Amino acid sequence: MVTLLAVARYQSREIMQRFNQELEIDSSDFLEIKRRTAFHEAGHAAAIYLENRRKNLPLVYFQIRTRKFCGQATPFFSEICGGRQIGDGLIMSSASLAERYNLTDMAAYKTAYEADIINILAGPLAEAKYEFLRHHQEFSISALGPDVLRHYGGSADMQEVWYYLRCVIASRQEQERTLQELFSEAFQFVQEFDNWKQITELAEYILDGTEEYICYEQVNQVFHDYKRCAKIH
Repeated sequence: MVTLLAVARYQSREIMQRFNQELEIDSSDFLEIKRRTAFHEAGHAAAIYLENRRKNLPLVYFQIRTRKFCGQATPFFSEICGGRQIGDGLIMSSASLAERYNLTDMAAYKTAYEADIINILAGPLAEAKYEFLRHHQEFSISALGPDVLRHYGGSADMQEVWYYLRCVIASRQEQERTLQELFSEAFQFVQEFDNWKQITELAEYILDGTEEYICYEQVNQVFHDYKRCAKIH
């Protein structure tokens, strides 16, 4: 066994980013660590791109940054930069919202922060689905839950989710109820056949790429190419 710097999830409020956590892994598992990372980030990116469009939310720019490990040509470290509906410092409590905005604006704000949370959860869920399928296991919501995501690079993802929930919702019971609802939505997004195919296409694109940054336009092209091929077949 050798010690490698493997990835765990960390998210700042503007940058979805993995930080390093030491794990004891066999060097032969190095490729799988990279593949898990790629599916994780592809899950985030696909949710930001596809779900925001489905909900008619404003388009938000993001890019995928990849870093090389020990000079290798394939990415070991990857992060999503940007992609949030609600920017840093703009998450506010329901009481503050009620003081500043009308009901229509409050409803729009709720849709926006819930979309951000779903997009955060989609990352570790995509990594989890990749692992379930790799081990020929059924990917079922009954086998998962928010707490389980820590096993799929989601520890800091969940820290960020709770940051949102605690800022916006006062009641712990309501926070947990909202989390379960949004977790279910994120699961359904990752589980949907067409979404999963596009997550997979983007993950392979991340792994095959040599550039440090994959821009929004490149992600758009990956999904556009997938849909074009799907129509042909």
